Amino acid sequence: MIRVALDHYYENDAKNKPSADQAFRAIVLVNEYLSEKIVPMAAVSAFGPLRQKEFMLWCASKHSHTAGTIARNLAVVSAAFRFGRRLSVVRDGFGNEHEIQLLESAPDIVTQPKRVAELTSLAPSAPRDWLPSFQQLGQFIDAIDRRQENLFRFVILALNTWARPEAVLDFRPSVQVNREFGTLNLNPPGRRQTKKYRPTIRLTDNLTGWLDEWGEGAPMIWDGKPVTTMKRTFKRLAVDCGMDRFTQDTLRHFMATYVRRSKNPPVSQEQRDMWLGHDESRTANWYEHNDPDYLSEAMQATDNIIRDLQAYCSRSLFSCKGRAKAPLRAIKGGRDVA
Repeated sequence: MIRVALDHYYENDAKNKPSADQAFRAIVLVNEYLSEKIVPMAAVSAFGPLRQKEFMLWCASKHSHTAGTIARNLAVVSAAFRFGRRLSVVRDGFGNEHEIQLLESAPDIVTQPKRVAELTSLAPSAPRDWLPSFQQLGQFIDAIDRRQENLFRFVILALNTWARPEAVLDFRPSVQVNREFGTLNLNPPGRRQTKKYRPTIRLTDNLTGWLDEWGEGAPMIWDGKPVTTMKRTFKRLAVDCGMDRFTQDTLRHFMATYVRRSKNPPVSQEQRDMWLGHDESRTANWYEHNDPDYLSEAMQATDNIIRDLQAYCSRSLFSCKGRAKAPLRAIKGGRDVA
């Protein structure tokens, strides 16, 4: 049954991922659809192209979902069906492990927003084009209460690494930073790389100063334990600042956009892709990581953007050990010559 496949996926895979809340909401929605439109006990094989289109139209009419939202929910169904076809080891309530392959086959699921739009006549999902200005981001940073130190540290780490929220939360300097070569591996030891590749990048001067101040443990701690989520805290502050569309992922988008526009120094697409983890073949090269010129332009541009951002917020973006440095000029005979 579809319900069984969804539950099997959530309990044995999805609930341990950062996207667990999204998966849970999608599963609740699909179960609601099954109860209204088919039967609660509908088989996986019943969710073919016609039923998928019916689900799309039902989501649009009853919940006013966009093509992008419908596609994301269908992606959960697709992941559940793929997981069900896989021979997996699951643990029962008594702690015993079993090998289970729930499904022999399952329908292919539409997961592309463009295709959903075509099938439903909904407007195509708009690209993520909202970006805060330097002034808006400065306003957001200044609104962080001094008691919200973890949120401030999250922002500093995100600006310096352009990393996804889960990579920022997983960051442990003691095992991910190589001070000798000035690099930072966003993929912690023991974690398997996924399609959301976590690259090795350069350690910026700004982040070096903060790490010296914070120490080698987890940068974000609450009640003696590492922080595992910042989503609700971040969203509440963004709404309070009048920026409903500002999310944790916006910081990655902000840095990637402004580094692309950087003239001081200009940064090639190759370096931007490597820093973002879009060029796995290059960022996985151990020897290249340790080259002094590795991602040097992207590193300098990152430091410069944070230095520019400082002009728009009163709270210091530089640690006591890494204050913003003014450009050096050589003076000779009372005249500015460089």
